[in-house]
Amino acid sequence: MRHSEPRNEAFKVWYNGGPYLHNPWHYHPEFEITFIKKGDGMLFIGDKIVDYAQNDIFLIGPNLPHEWRSNIKEDPDLLSESYSIHFNTDFLGVDFFNLSETKQLQKLFAQADKGIKLKSSTSTERISDMISSLINKTDLSKIYALLQIFDHIISCEIISPITSEGFAASFKGNDERLQNIFTYLMKNFTNVVTVENAAAIVNMTPTSFCRFFKSRTHKSFVNYLHDIRVGYACKLLQEEKYTISQVAYHCGFENLSNFNKQFKKIKSITPKEYLRIFKNT
Repeated sequence: MRHSEPRNEAFKVWYNGGPYLHNPWHYHPEFEITFIKKGDGMLFIGDKIVDYAQNDIFLIGPNLPHEWRSNIKEDPDLLSESYSIHFNTDFLGVDFFNLSETKQLQKLFAQADKGIKLKSSTSTERISDMISSLINKTDLSKIYALLQIFDHIISCEIISPITSEGFAASFKGNDERLQNIFTYLMKNFTNVVTVENAAAIVNMTPTSFCRFFKSRTHKSFVNYLHDIRVGYACKLLQEEKYTISQVAYHCGFENLSNFNKQFKKIKSITPKEYLRIFKNT
């Protein structure tokens, strides 16, 4: 699903609050900065899944598909809160972000094409406060405050880019067929998913579909599916609610052997080793 913002203001900032944060799989031409004030869950982004939690800050590049999905808990008092900013790089004029004084921002925006998460620090605490207060600003003070946020983000340590290099380089978010496939996967990756079913969604033969998918994402359909499932498996392993074999089942793998094989291929360690490392950190 594609979203585009109205252009009657320099940029858009808004507050999200409710029992859960769930923005279905979508993309938009604007950059996005999101600050998680309260709540936790999973961010599906490109070909990866990462956790998000209270006080996390993300920067997502234009047309990078993503979905925020809160953890579902049996807690009537659960509340998710977040602030988001959408902006285009021409909101201060076509040439502003090409000036020599903005070279560091140019580098940051290039990294955002793969999605980035800021490492928690005193700087991110300051950015969080600035984002929260931005919603009440108007006129020039609003624009000045966003530039200050940019300046602080530049000084932060960035956790490794989220999506794979090939995916970020090739996917431009403007193919409706690809969006339909991703939407299908986001809803069904924990169930039985076949190439034939995915191909039928876009009225292709399985062979043509596999060629089409790899040309757009630099990944085979099966490998993409494994990436999503293993990312979700990491989340379940961290929760320590299920055995490894139960995690395999909940992630859509038909047997434990294949789950172990794909997990090690992607993470370079077995699920058992991953769980041991997580417990010791």
